[in-house]
Amino acid sequence: MKIDFFDPDMCCSTGVCGTSPDPELIRVGEMVEKLKTDGHSVARHMLSRDSAAFTSNKHVYETMLKQGLTVLPIVTVDGEIRTMGRYPQMDELFATRES
Repeated sequence: MKIDFFDPDMCCSTGVCGTSPDPELIRVGEMVEKLKTDGHSVARHMLSRDSAAFTSNKHVYETMLKQGLTVLPIVTVDGEIRTMGRYPQMDELFATRES
């Protein structure tokens, strides 16, 4: 499974910096490491540092054009959007998409 995190701009690549790190970003960082350990292909992209990743995914790009940057973070699984505007829980990444 290929999982991509399209993050809003943050102060650093993880967003976990400064004197008061965001607990949600710590949770997401731990989830990313667990997914990698479990053998999944996982990447995090930040708009200011990796804009090509945002434009190369048609679903992400079109969603951002329609809804703006407030839709970030967007998380995709195998190229399809799984969550928008928030980071998913681990079980959401593996949930079967219904038509």
